[in-house]
Amino acid sequence: MKILVADDDPVIRMVVTGGLQAAGHEVVACETGSQAWEAYKATQFPIVITDWAMPEIDGLQLTQLVRRMQAKGYTYVIMLTGKGKREDYLMSVKAGVDAFLVKPLDGAMLEAQITIATRILGLQAHTKRLEAIMTVCSYCKKVKDKGHWVQMESYVATEFKTVPSHGFCPTCFKEHVEPEMRELGIPTDGITGL
Repeated sequence: MKILVADDDPVIRMVVTGGLQAAGHEVVACETGSQAWEAYKATQFPIVITDWAMPEIDGLQLTQLVRRMQAKGYTYVIMLTGKGKREDYLMSVKAGVDAFLVKPLDGAMLEAQITIATRILGLQAHTKRLEAIMTVCSYCKKVKDKGHWVQMESYVATEFKTVPSHGFCPTCFKEHVEPEMRELGIPTDGITGL
């Protein structure tokens, strides 16, 4: 999993990065929020781990920027902070933070949050795949598009900007077309499908 780490403390940045890399993750580490934002814009990371208090752009601002960006997929944001008050937690959730870990850093809790993030991101990817499934009428082959049934040809033309052509697969040709052609007295020698 690609993970963006933003923390101005070099020791925490090194510990978090090292632990994540040891677990097999691809990590990009930044020491400021603005560096992290530039990295995020270049490569939309599925997981961002950010410190709250950083120079230039803090963790809350970074989270808000991530949430405002029209990303292809969801980004799970984990906030690391020395702030532990209820108000701090509520403020971070309002900004778009998914998980809130108070320093000193507990490696097992961070690992648990990465597991939760991976699970949520996996479910989201599965949902997107399910949403992409085309519903086709088993009888007339019309496609359900935004609640309306349309001819498959017009759906393909609209969605994929292409014009479909028609033919017969070898199985359908043998089971359906060939018997109809024989019935009509049309020779089928050498024809296996179109």
